[in-house]
Amino acid sequence: MKILLVDDDPLFLELSKTFLEVFYNIASDTVNSAREALLRLEKNSYDVVVSDYDMPFMDGITFLKTIRDKRINIPFILFTGVGREEIMDQAFENGADSFIQKIGDPKAQYSELSKRIWQVASCSASY
Repeated sequence: MKILLVDDDPLFLELSKTFLEVFYNIASDTVNSAREALLRLEKNSYDVVVSDYDMPFMDGITFLKTIRDKRINIPFILFTGVGREEIMDQAFENGADSFIQKIGDPKAQYSELSKRIWQVASCSASY
């Protein structure tokens, strides 16, 4: 299992990478922009993309739309501190597989994220 983590906060990226790799056996590459993530997706293979919503230049929904427009068929999880219902609705309308808020206890948050990663990856593999 290898995922691509996309977030403009380098500390959050490092925390996410560490939690997922150490506690949940999920390897990850990290990038701090959607533009860089698009370049990685053209060159490398990943099982899941986990992206923040609130990023400069290209937000998570625009990033998701771009992936889908390019016909990159990869499971996509929006992992964000922005909890507005319209953002969640937009994510699902544009092909997101899951939406998770960055709130509460980090251990519980990453436990939920890891479950969703494995879930969307296994659903994708069954097609």
